[in-house]
Amino acid sequence: MTIHPGKLLGVACAVVLGASLTACGASETGARPPAHHGGHAAPPAAGGPPAPEATEQSIDQLGAALGCPRPDVQVDAEELRQAACQTSSNRATLVTFATGKGQRDWLDAAQPYGGSYLVGERWVVVSEPPVLESLRTRLGGRIESTRHH
Repeated sequence: MTIHPGKLLGVACAVVLGASLTACGASETGARPPAHHGGHAAPPAAGGPPAPEATEQSIDQLGAALGCPRPDVQVDAEELRQAACQTSSNRATLVTFATGKGQRDWLDAAQPYGGSYLVGERWVVVSEPPVLESLRTRLGGRIESTRHH
């Protein structure tokens, strides 16, 4: 079965954003849009060392960093992999991408839905800002928050 990449991207965005706890909450917190849309990415946490460089990660590595040893893979396609991660204290959606362009396209398509994202090299974690801040200190990356349109 052949799936058109554009349709897969739309399905993946819908699943990720539907599963996200933060899809509409960012509009209530006054979060800014991501840097590539005129806003600013969150600065490094004050008072601590700079976050490590955000290197490429696998779904399993992202899940392990969140305390989720076996993320539930929902989409396993050539263009991207997506999984749900549920622990006793938090919930997140993990997405890895085959290309940087695919990642940027996904983030652009996700912007109207709002939410908070930790963005690394060809990976994204969608969750609540405190979870993303903690994860950023271990994996690097930048936090992007958008408002629901």
